[in-house]
Amino acid sequence: MSTAALPRYDAFAKFLHWVIAVLIVFMLVFGEELIDDDAGTTFYATIHVSVGLAILALSVVRLVWRVFNPPPHLPAGMKRWEVMLSKLMHAVFYAVMIGVPLLGWLAFGEFARDEVEMAGATFFGLVQVPILTAGLTAGQTLDFGELHEIGSNIMIGLLALHVLAALKHHFLDRDGLLWRMI
Repeated sequence: MSTAALPRYDAFAKFLHWVIAVLIVFMLVFGEELIDDDAGTTFYATIHVSVGLAILALSVVRLVWRVFNPPPHLPAGMKRWEVMLSKLMHAVFYAVMIGVPLLGWLAFGEFARDEVEMAGATFFGLVQVPILTAGLTAGQTLDFGELHEIGSNIMIGLLALHVLAALKHHFLDRDGLLWRMI
């Protein structure tokens, strides 16, 4: 199939896809180290919080954009189970792209209680990050940090499946699906 004839995502959808992808990979590689680093905890943890909130905001924008700008149709040669799995994977991806940062934000209150200087963390130095669980004690909240970590592990699996599926479509099926987002 000629890549010129393929329906493609619009430029804004591509931009959001790749920016979010880079930020997610950054967080999956460096996110835990940013929180666990004892030297400069406030600075690195602020980067972690800021990038996480950027992922959350951009993912919400991307979801809203997708609702009003539906993606291009899938290739006609895809099997029914592939189409269903694709739709399921995208739904789960959006849930995790929004859920993991949101769980991290909810966990931030517990972290800020332990690291008092983090209570004044800002989003890239622009605005103070509100603590969503302010006023609640540790016993009154779920272990949002643990749920955040579980969600991050799910994201690793989803990302691996997503990349493998894109490579399968490109090299085995040769249906041009990969080119829609490039």
